[in-house]
Amino acid sequence: MEKPFQIKLIIRRVKATTAIDWLKQAWDIFKQYPFVFIQMILLTLVLTFLASLNAITLIIGVLASPFLTAGFYKAVVGAQQQQKIGIDWLFKPFSEAASRRILVLIASLNFLVSVPLVQFREQIFSSMKLAQESGVQDPAITWQLLLLIIGLIVSTMLFAYAVAIAYFLKEQRITLILQASFIACWRNLAALALFGLLSLGLIALTIPTMLLGLIVVVPVLHIAFFLSFNELFALQVKAQQDGILEV
Repeated sequence: MEKPFQIKLIIRRVKATTAIDWLKQAWDIFKQYPFVFIQMILLTLVLTFLASLNAITLIIGVLASPFLTAGFYKAVVGAQQQQKIGIDWLFKPFSEAASRRILVLIASLNFLVSVPLVQFREQIFSSMKLAQESGVQDPAITWQLLLLIIGLIVSTMLFAYAVAIAYFLKEQRITLILQASFIACWRNLAALALFGLLSLGLIALTIPTMLLGLIVVVPVLHIAFFLSFNELFALQVKAQQDGILEV
């Protein structure tokens, strides 16, 4: 009789300079199917713009976002495995029932967290404008800005790897997904911070091209971020109880 097993989720800690490797590897993958990845990003941007036109389509767009993200990541995996990928890979997760509920839940929670942060940001900007017009400095604005930055950072860390964890590691428990994403970011702040700085540098290099270079830079950065997920997460099988995914 075969022993039951337990799947234990391991979150690795990597060196800061690993961020450079993510970008190098991402460029190699991008070169395999440049037009497919560019089309995926452009189509996602168009769909996002169309979704923002009214409240109903905005809700649909919010719920569809993690599926499109998962589709892009799936195409990256396909390219890594030397499969022939196409733009239709972007929509494959929509037909996969196993991850549908959790991806919708991730999208909903992300939206619920983002709304108060956006409202708080607008409130701060309004206060700053009034302070400039009146010429009176309000010390509270500084603390509000700091609180906003902390809120944005925490929100980003919670959802950064949520889609990849749910889709590729098949985790269905939202609390563990958010916890794992946050821990992965926390343990690898240096590498992710360097990745962020390098990303800003690459984006800045597109300024002389009137930002046209973004059609190459953006998909490469998306691929590189998914490669960071591959680097930070690993699955270890342990001969214990039922198949449980632990963080």
